[in-house]
Amino acid sequence: MKNSLFLKALVVGALAAALLVPVSMIRELVGERQQRAAEAVAGIAEGWGHRQVVEGPYVAIPYERHWTEVKRETVDGRPRETRIERKESQVLRAPAASVDWIAGAEISEKQRSLYKARLYSARLQAKGRLVVPATAPHEDGTSRYRWGVPRLVLGISDPHGIRAATVSVDGRDLAFSAGPGDRPVAAGLHALLPGARAATLDFALALDLGGSESLAIAPRGADTTVAMRADWPHPSFLGRFLPERHEIGAGGFSASWRVSRLAAQGTEPLIVSFVEPAGLYQQLERAGKYGFLFIGLTFAAFFLFEVLRRLPIHPVQYALVGLALAMFFLLLTALSEHIAFAYAYAAAALACVVLLTGYLFFVLRGPIAFAFGAALAGVYAILYLLLKAEDYSLLGGSVFLFVALASVMLATRRVDWYALRAARAQA
Repeated sequence: MKNSLFLKALVVGALAAALLVPVSMIRELVGERQQRAAEAVAGIAEGWGHRQVVEGPYVAIPYERHWTEVKRETVDGRPRETRIERKESQVLRAPAASVDWIAGAEISEKQRSLYKARLYSARLQAKGRLVVPATAPHEDGTSRYRWGVPRLVLGISDPHGIRAATVSVDGRDLAFSAGPGDRPVAAGLHALLPGARAATLDFALALDLGGSESLAIAPRGADTTVAMRADWPHPSFLGRFLPERHEIGAGGFSASWRVSRLAAQGTEPLIVSFVEPAGLYQQLERAGKYGFLFIGLTFAAFFLFEVLRRLPIHPVQYALVGLALAMFFLLLTALSEHIAFAYAYAAAALACVVLLTGYLFFVLRGPIAFAFGAALAGVYAILYLLLKAEDYSLLGGSVFLFVALASVMLATRRVDWYALRAARAQA
Protein backbone atom coordinates (compact mmCIF):
# COMPACT_ATOMS: atom_id res chain seq x y z
CA MET A 1 0.00 0.00 0.00
CA LYS A 2 1.25 3.45 -0.90
CA ASN A 3 -0.57 5.37 1.83
CA SER A 4 1.42 6.43 4.82
CA LEU A 5 1.05 4.66 8.15
CA PHE A 6 -0.41 7.74 9.74
CA LEU A 7 -3.01 8.20 7.02
CA LYS A 8 -4.04 4.55 7.26
CA ALA A 9 -4.41 4.88 11.05
CA LEU A 10 -6.67 7.91 10.53
CA VAL A 11 -8.81 6.00 8.04
CA VAL A 12 -9.14 3.01 10.39
CA GLY A 13 -10.01 5.30 13.29
CA ALA A 14 -12.64 7.12 11.22
CA LEU A 15 -14.17 3.77 10.19
CA ALA A 16 -14.30 2.61 13.79
CA ALA A 17 -16.02 5.85 14.81
CA ALA A 18 -18.49 5.58 11.90
CA LEU A 19 -19.38 2.01 12.85
CA LEU A 20 -20.47 3.19 16.27
CA VAL A 21 -23.47 4.76 14.49
CA PRO A 22 -25.19 1.41 13.78
CA VAL A 23 -24.34 0.29 17.32
CA SER A 24 -26.03 3.45 18.64
CA MET A 25 -29.05 2.75 16.42
CA ILE A 26 -29.28 -0.73 17.92
CA ARG A 27 -29.12 0.79 21.41
CA GLU A 28 -32.00 3.07 20.45
CA LEU A 29 -33.88 -0.01 19.28
CA VAL A 30 -33.28 -1.60 22.67
CA GLY A 31 -34.72 1.52 24.33
CA GLU A 32 -37.79 1.35 22.10
CA ARG A 33 -38.34 -2.33 22.89
CA GLN A 34 -37.90 -1.57 26.58
CA GLN A 35 -40.60 1.10 26.36
CA ARG A 36 -42.94 -1.33 24.62
CA ALA A 37 -42.23 -3.89 27.33
CA ALA A 38 -43.04 -1.30 30.01
CA GLU A 39 -46.33 -0.52 28.27
CA ALA A 40 -47.21 -4.22 28.13
CA VAL A 41 -46.35 -4.65 31.82
CA ALA A 42 -48.50 -1.62 32.69
CA GLY A 43 -51.36 -3.13 30.69
CA ILE A 44 -51.11 -6.42 32.57
CA ALA A 45 -50.90 -4.61 35.90
CA GLU A 46 -54.01 -2.64 34.98
CA GLY A 47 -55.98 -5.86 35.08
CA TRP A 48 -54.28 -7.27 38.18
CA GLY A 49 -52.96 -4.49 40.38
CA HIS A 50 -50.24 -1.86 40.22
CA ARG A 51 -47.53 -1.22 42.78
CA GLN A 52 -49.30 -1.30 46.11
CA VAL A 53 -48.81 1.03 49.05
CA VAL A 54 -50.79 0.22 52.21
CA GLU A 55 -51.10 3.21 54.56
CA GLY A 56 -52.34 3.31 58.14
CA PRO A 57 -54.60 2.31 59.72
CA TYR A 58 -55.74 5.33 61.71
CA VAL A 59 -58.92 6.83 63.17
CA ALA A 60 -60.69 9.75 61.50
CA ILE A 61 -63.60 11.63 63.09
CA PRO A 62 -65.37 14.10 60.79
CA TYR A 63 -67.06 17.11 62.32
CA GLU A 64 -68.69 20.41 61.51
CA ARG A 65 -67.95 23.60 63.43
CA HIS A 66 -70.65 26.29 63.43
CA TRP A 67 -70.17 29.81 64.71
CA THR A 68 -71.71 33.24 64.36
CA GLU A 69 -69.64 36.05 62.97
CA VAL A 70 -70.74 39.47 64.23
CA LYS A 71 -69.93 42.53 62.16
CA ARG A 72 -70.53 45.98 63.64
CA GLU A 73 -70.53 49.20 61.65
CA THR A 74 -72.00 52.71 61.71
CA VAL A 75 -74.40 53.72 58.93
CA ASP A 76 -75.78 57.30 58.79
CA GLY A 77 -74.60 57.86 62.34
CA ARG A 78 -76.39 54.81 63.68
CA PRO A 79 -74.69 51.59 64.86
CA ARG A 80 -75.60 48.49 62.89
CA GLU A 81 -74.86 44.89 63.76
CA THR A 82 -74.78 42.11 61.16
CA ARG A 83 -74.73 38.46 62.21
CA ILE A 84 -73.47 35.88 59.70
CA GLU A 85 -73.65 32.14 60.34
CA ARG A 86 -70.48 30.32 59.39
CA LYS A 87 -69.50 26.67 59.26
CA GLU A 88 -66.54 24.53 58.27
CA SER A 89 -65.99 20.81 57.87
CA GLN A 90 -62.88 19.27 59.40
CA VAL A 91 -61.54 15.87 60.37
CA LEU A 92 -59.86 14.94 63.65
CA ARG A 93 -57.25 12.26 62.98
CA ALA A 94 -55.58 9.95 65.48
CA PRO A 95 -52.94 7.37 64.58
CA ALA A 96 -53.16 3.83 65.87
CA ALA A 97 -51.23 3.35 69.09
CA SER A 98 -49.52 0.26 67.69
CA VAL A 99 -49.70 -1.91 64.56
CA ASP A 100 -48.07 -5.29 63.94
CA TRP A 101 -48.10 -6.42 60.31
CA ILE A 102 -47.48 -9.92 58.96
CA ALA A 103 -47.24 -10.11 55.16
CA GLY A 104 -46.65 -13.00 52.80
CA ALA A 105 -46.43 -12.77 49.00
CA GLU A 106 -46.36 -15.32 46.20
CA ILE A 107 -44.72 -14.17 42.98
CA SER A 108 -45.94 -15.17 39.53
CA GLU A 109 -45.59 -14.03 35.93
CA LYS A 110 -48.14 -13.25 33.26
CA GLN A 111 -47.26 -12.78 29.61
CA ARG A 112 -48.64 -10.50 26.93
CA SER A 113 -47.14 -11.05 23.49
CA LEU A 114 -43.36 -11.26 24.07
CA TYR A 115 -43.39 -9.46 27.39
CA LYS A 116 -43.81 -10.69 30.95
CA ALA A 117 -45.00 -8.86 34.06
CA ARG A 118 -43.98 -9.86 37.57
CA LEU A 119 -47.11 -10.02 39.73
CA TYR A 120 -47.79 -11.01 43.31
CA SER A 121 -50.64 -12.16 45.49
CA ALA A 122 -50.15 -10.88 49.03
CA ARG A 123 -51.86 -11.80 52.28
CA LEU A 124 -51.53 -9.05 54.91
CA GLN A 125 -52.65 -9.30 58.51
CA ALA A 126 -52.47 -6.53 61.08
CA LYS A 127 -53.20 -6.41 64.79
CA GLY A 128 -52.96 -3.43 67.04
CA ARG A 129 -54.65 -0.84 69.18
CA LEU A 130 -56.71 2.17 68.16
CA VAL A 131 -57.17 5.25 70.30
CA VAL A 132 -60.39 7.15 69.66
CA PRO A 133 -59.79 10.60 71.20
CA ALA A 134 -62.25 12.50 73.34
CA THR A 135 -63.80 15.32 71.37
CA ALA A 136 -64.32 17.90 74.12
CA PRO A 137 -60.65 18.99 74.34
CA HIS A 138 -60.79 19.89 70.66
CA GLU A 139 -63.72 22.30 71.02
CA ASP A 140 -62.97 26.02 71.44
CA GLY A 141 -65.89 26.73 73.79
CA THR A 142 -67.45 29.41 71.55
CA SER A 143 -68.55 27.34 68.56
CA ARG A 144 -71.13 24.63 68.09
CA TYR A 145 -69.80 21.23 67.02
CA ARG A 146 -71.49 18.38 65.26
CA TRP A 147 -69.36 15.26 65.47
CA GLY A 148 -69.67 12.45 62.94
CA VAL A 149 -69.16 8.74 63.40
CA PRO A 150 -65.50 7.75 63.91
CA ARG A 151 -64.07 5.58 61.19
CA LEU A 152 -61.06 3.34 60.75
CA VAL A 153 -59.18 4.38 57.60
CA LEU A 154 -56.90 2.09 55.60
CA GLY A 155 -55.15 3.54 52.55
CA ILE A 156 -54.56 1.25 49.53
CA SER A 157 -52.98 2.89 46.48
CA ASP A 158 -54.69 0.66 43.88
CA PRO A 159 -58.01 -0.67 45.20
CA HIS A 160 -58.47 -2.61 41.96
CA GLY A 161 -56.09 -5.17 43.45
CA ILE A 162 -58.19 -5.82 46.57
CA ARG A 163 -59.33 -9.44 46.58
CA ALA A 164 -60.79 -9.59 50.11
CA ALA A 165 -60.71 -7.50 53.29
CA THR A 166 -62.02 -8.13 56.80
CA VAL A 167 -61.77 -6.21 60.06
CA SER A 168 -62.81 -6.74 63.66
CA VAL A 169 -62.69 -4.22 66.52
CA ASP A 170 -62.86 -5.38 70.14
CA GLY A 171 -63.98 -8.79 68.92
CA ARG A 172 -66.83 -7.38 66.82
CA ASP A 173 -66.76 -7.95 63.05
CA LEU A 174 -67.22 -4.77 61.04
CA ALA A 175 -67.75 -4.22 57.34
CA PHE A 176 -65.24 -2.34 55.20
CA SER A 177 -66.71 0.17 52.75
CA ALA A 178 -65.12 1.23 49.48
CA GLY A 179 -63.20 4.48 49.56
CA PRO A 180 -60.88 5.81 52.27
CA GLY A 181 -63.42 8.16 53.82
CA ASP A 182 -60.71 10.78 54.35
CA ARG A 183 -59.22 13.27 51.89
CA PRO A 184 -55.48 12.86 52.59
CA VAL A 185 -55.72 9.24 51.47
CA ALA A 186 -56.31 8.95 47.74
CA ALA A 187 -57.85 5.46 47.75
CA GLY A 188 -58.54 2.61 50.13
CA LEU A 189 -61.15 1.32 52.58
CA HIS A 190 -62.88 2.51 55.73
CA ALA A 191 -65.06 1.02 58.45
CA LEU A 192 -67.42 2.93 60.72
CA LEU A 193 -66.88 2.75 64.50
CA PRO A 194 -70.31 3.71 65.91
CA GLY A 195 -70.42 4.59 69.57
CA ALA A 196 -66.66 4.79 69.92
CA ARG A 197 -65.78 7.88 71.96
CA ALA A 198 -62.71 8.39 74.12
CA ALA A 199 -61.92 4.70 73.91
CA THR A 200 -58.99 2.37 73.33
CA LEU A 201 -59.91 -0.47 70.97
CA ASP A 202 -58.09 -3.60 69.86
CA PHE A 203 -58.39 -4.35 66.16
CA ALA A 204 -57.43 -7.08 63.71
CA LEU A 205 -57.67 -6.89 59.94
CA ALA A 206 -56.81 -9.14 56.99
CA LEU A 207 -56.24 -8.08 53.42
CA ASP A 208 -55.77 -10.14 50.26
CA LEU A 209 -54.10 -7.93 47.70
CA GLY A 210 -52.90 -8.28 44.13
CA GLY A 211 -50.13 -6.06 42.83
CA SER A 212 -47.03 -5.86 40.69
CA GLU A 213 -43.34 -5.03 41.03
CA SER A 214 -43.33 -3.75 44.63
CA LEU A 215 -45.21 -3.81 47.93
CA ALA A 216 -44.96 -1.00 50.48
CA ILE A 217 -46.38 -0.31 53.94
CA ALA A 218 -46.52 3.28 55.17
CA PRO A 219 -46.68 3.61 58.98
CA ARG A 220 -48.80 6.61 59.90
CA GLY A 221 -47.45 7.83 63.19
CA ALA A 222 -47.82 4.56 65.15
CA ASP A 223 -45.35 2.14 66.66
CA THR A 224 -45.19 -0.31 63.78
CA THR A 225 -43.60 -3.70 63.22
CA VAL A 226 -43.62 -5.55 59.91
CA ALA A 227 -42.65 -9.16 59.19
CA MET A 228 -42.66 -10.10 55.52
CA ARG A 229 -41.95 -13.27 53.55
CA ALA A 230 -42.02 -13.92 49.81
CA ASP A 231 -40.83 -16.63 47.43
CA TRP A 232 -38.60 -14.19 45.51
CA PRO A 233 -34.81 -14.51 45.92
CA HIS A 234 -33.87 -11.03 44.64
CA PRO A 235 -35.66 -8.41 46.78
CA SER A 236 -34.60 -4.79 46.87
CA PHE A 237 -35.31 -2.94 50.11
CA LEU A 238 -36.09 0.71 49.43
CA GLY A 239 -37.57 3.72 51.20
CA ARG A 240 -36.55 5.55 54.36
CA PHE A 241 -36.87 2.49 56.59
CA LEU A 242 -34.61 -0.50 55.98
CA PRO A 243 -35.23 -3.87 57.65
CA GLU A 244 -33.66 -4.63 61.00
CA ARG A 245 -33.12 -8.23 59.92
CA HIS A 246 -33.42 -10.07 56.65
CA GLU A 247 -32.52 -13.45 55.23
CA ILE A 248 -32.29 -14.17 51.50
CA GLY A 249 -31.99 -17.60 49.97
CA ALA A 250 -32.71 -19.44 46.74
CA GLY A 251 -36.29 -20.08 47.88
CA GLY A 252 -37.13 -16.50 48.81
CA PHE A 253 -36.57 -13.98 51.59
CA SER A 254 -37.83 -12.92 54.99
CA ALA A 255 -37.40 -9.49 56.57
CA SER A 256 -38.59 -7.56 59.60
CA TRP A 257 -38.89 -3.85 60.37
CA ARG A 258 -39.52 -1.86 63.53
CA VAL A 259 -40.54 1.79 63.24
CA SER A 260 -41.28 3.93 66.29
CA ARG A 261 -43.81 6.74 66.30
CA LEU A 262 -40.93 9.13 66.91
CA ALA A 263 -39.42 8.19 63.54
CA ALA A 264 -42.66 7.83 61.53
CA GLN A 265 -43.54 11.50 61.52
CA GLY A 266 -44.69 11.45 57.90
CA THR A 267 -46.03 8.77 55.60
CA GLU A 268 -42.72 7.52 54.21
CA PRO A 269 -43.24 3.86 53.32
CA LEU A 270 -40.97 0.87 53.73
CA ILE A 271 -40.75 -0.73 50.29
CA VAL A 272 -39.85 -4.16 48.96
CA SER A 273 -39.29 -4.28 45.21
CA PHE A 274 -39.41 -7.64 43.45
CA VAL A 275 -36.74 -6.86 40.87
CA GLU A 276 -34.69 -8.92 38.47
CA PRO A 277 -31.00 -8.50 39.45
CA ALA A 278 -30.10 -7.61 35.87
CA GLY A 279 -33.18 -7.32 33.69
CA LEU A 280 -33.19 -8.27 30.02
CA TYR A 281 -33.16 -4.76 28.59
CA GLN A 282 -30.74 -3.56 31.21
CA GLN A 283 -28.32 -6.28 30.10
CA LEU A 284 -28.90 -5.43 26.43
CA GLU A 285 -28.26 -1.75 27.10
CA ARG A 286 -25.08 -2.54 28.98
CA ALA A 287 -23.96 -4.88 26.19
CA GLY A 288 -24.46 -2.09 23.65
CA LYS A 289 -22.20 0.18 25.69
CA TYR A 290 -19.37 -2.26 25.03
CA GLY A 291 -19.79 -1.92 21.24
CA PHE A 292 -16.86 0.49 21.03
CA LEU A 293 -14.75 -2.08 22.88
CA PHE A 294 -15.44 -4.83 20.33
CA ILE A 295 -14.91 -2.65 17.27
CA GLY A 296 -11.93 -0.81 18.71
CA LEU A 297 -10.08 -3.93 19.85
CA THR A 298 -10.77 -5.78 16.60
CA PHE A 299 -9.65 -2.87 14.44
CA ALA A 300 -6.55 -2.39 16.60
CA ALA A 301 -5.67 -6.07 16.17
CA PHE A 302 -6.24 -5.83 12.40
CA PHE A 303 -4.05 -2.78 12.19
CA LEU A 304 -1.25 -4.48 14.14
CA PHE A 305 -1.45 -7.52 11.88
CA GLU A 306 -1.35 -5.28 8.83
CA VAL A 307 1.64 -3.32 10.08
CA LEU A 308 3.71 -6.02 11.74
CA ARG A 309 3.05 -8.84 9.26
CA ARG A 310 2.64 -6.58 6.24
CA LEU A 311 -0.77 -8.00 5.38
CA PRO A 312 -2.65 -5.41 3.33
CA ILE A 313 -6.21 -5.08 4.64
CA HIS A 314 -8.54 -2.84 2.67
CA PRO A 315 -10.76 -0.33 4.49
CA VAL A 316 -13.79 -2.10 2.98
CA GLN A 317 -12.70 -5.27 4.78
CA TYR A 318 -12.41 -3.31 8.02
CA ALA A 319 -15.95 -2.00 7.46
CA LEU A 320 -17.40 -5.47 6.77
CA VAL A 321 -15.83 -6.92 9.89
CA GLY A 322 -17.12 -3.97 11.94
CA LEU A 323 -20.65 -4.43 10.59
CA ALA A 324 -20.50 -8.14 11.49
CA LEU A 325 -19.55 -7.15 15.03
CA ALA A 326 -22.46 -4.71 15.17
CA MET A 327 -24.81 -7.45 13.96
CA PHE A 328 -24.03 -9.37 17.15
CA PHE A 329 -25.92 -6.81 19.22
CA LEU A 330 -28.91 -6.89 16.85
CA LEU A 331 -29.02 -10.70 16.91
CA LEU A 332 -28.71 -10.68 20.70
CA THR A 333 -31.64 -8.24 21.05
CA ALA A 334 -33.89 -10.22 18.70
CA LEU A 335 -33.10 -13.66 20.12
CA SER A 336 -33.27 -12.69 23.80
CA GLU A 337 -36.93 -11.72 23.46
CA HIS A 338 -37.75 -15.34 22.55
CA ILE A 339 -35.27 -17.48 24.47
CA ALA A 340 -33.28 -17.20 27.68
CA PHE A 341 -30.62 -14.47 27.62
CA ALA A 342 -27.75 -16.93 28.12
CA TYR A 343 -28.84 -19.04 25.12
CA ALA A 344 -29.45 -15.95 23.01
CA TYR A 345 -26.01 -14.63 23.85
CA ALA A 346 -24.35 -17.95 23.04
CA ALA A 347 -26.18 -18.25 19.70
CA ALA A 348 -25.40 -14.66 18.62
CA ALA A 349 -21.75 -14.94 19.66
CA LEU A 350 -21.31 -18.31 17.91
CA ALA A 351 -22.85 -16.98 14.70
CA CYS A 352 -20.54 -13.94 14.65
CA VAL A 353 -17.40 -15.90 15.57
CA VAL A 354 -18.02 -18.49 12.82
CA LEU A 355 -18.77 -15.80 10.23
CA LEU A 356 -15.72 -13.70 11.08
CA THR A 357 -13.37 -16.68 11.36
CA GLY A 358 -14.40 -17.93 7.91
CA TYR A 359 -14.06 -14.46 6.40
CA LEU A 360 -10.72 -13.73 8.08
CA PHE A 361 -9.31 -17.03 6.81
CA PHE A 362 -9.18 -15.40 3.39
CA VAL A 363 -8.39 -11.87 4.54
CA LEU A 364 -5.44 -12.87 6.74
CA ARG A 365 -4.40 -15.62 4.31
CA GLY A 366 -3.88 -18.49 6.64
CA PRO A 367 -4.81 -20.38 9.78
CA ILE A 368 -3.98 -17.30 11.88
CA ALA A 369 -7.68 -16.55 11.40
CA PHE A 370 -8.53 -19.39 13.80
CA ALA A 371 -6.43 -17.79 16.52
CA PHE A 372 -8.20 -14.52 15.79
CA GLY A 373 -11.58 -16.26 16.08
CA ALA A 374 -10.57 -17.85 19.38
CA ALA A 375 -9.51 -14.46 20.72
CA LEU A 376 -12.84 -12.98 19.62
CA ALA A 377 -14.71 -15.80 21.37
CA GLY A 378 -12.72 -14.99 24.49
CA VAL A 379 -13.77 -11.35 24.27
CA TYR A 380 -17.43 -12.42 24.00
CA ALA A 381 -16.98 -14.65 27.05
CA ILE A 382 -15.46 -11.79 29.03
CA LEU A 383 -18.29 -9.46 28.01
CA TYR A 384 -20.85 -12.02 29.19
CA LEU A 385 -19.15 -12.22 32.58
CA LEU A 386 -19.17 -8.42 32.82
CA LEU A 387 -22.89 -8.34 32.05
CA LYS A 388 -23.64 -10.88 34.77
CA ALA A 389 -21.36 -9.31 37.36
CA GLU A 390 -23.83 -6.53 38.22
CA ASP A 391 -21.81 -5.10 41.11
CA TYR A 392 -18.38 -5.61 39.57
CA SER A 393 -18.97 -4.79 35.88
CA LEU A 394 -17.12 -1.44 36.06
CA LEU A 395 -14.17 -2.99 37.89
CA GLY A 396 -14.04 -5.97 35.52
CA GLY A 397 -14.31 -3.79 32.42
CA SER A 398 -11.57 -1.47 33.63
CA VAL A 399 -9.24 -4.38 34.38
CA PHE A 400 -9.96 -5.95 30.98
CA LEU A 401 -9.19 -2.70 29.12
CA PHE A 402 -6.00 -2.26 31.14
CA VAL A 403 -4.87 -5.82 30.31
CA ALA A 404 -5.71 -5.30 26.62
CA LEU A 405 -3.71 -2.08 26.48
CA ALA A 406 -0.81 -3.63 28.37
CA SER A 407 -0.79 -6.58 25.94
CA VAL A 408 -0.59 -4.25 22.93
CA MET A 409 2.18 -2.24 24.53
CA LEU A 410 4.08 -5.42 25.39
CA ALA A 411 3.67 -6.86 21.89
CA THR A 412 4.92 -3.65 20.23
CA ARG A 413 7.61 -2.66 22.71
CA ARG A 414 10.46 -3.40 20.25
CA VAL A 415 8.81 -1.91 17.16
CA ASP A 416 10.63 1.03 15.57
CA TRP A 417 7.63 2.92 14.21
CA TYR A 418 9.77 5.47 12.31
CA ALA A 419 11.74 2.72 10.58
CA LEU A 420 8.55 0.84 9.84
CA ARG A 421 6.97 3.93 8.32
CA ALA A 422 10.05 4.47 6.14
CA ALA A 423 9.97 0.85 4.97
CA ARG A 424 6.30 1.15 4.02
CA ALA A 425 7.02 4.36 2.12
CA GLN A 426 9.67 2.61 0.03
CA ALA A 427 7.35 -0.27 -0.78
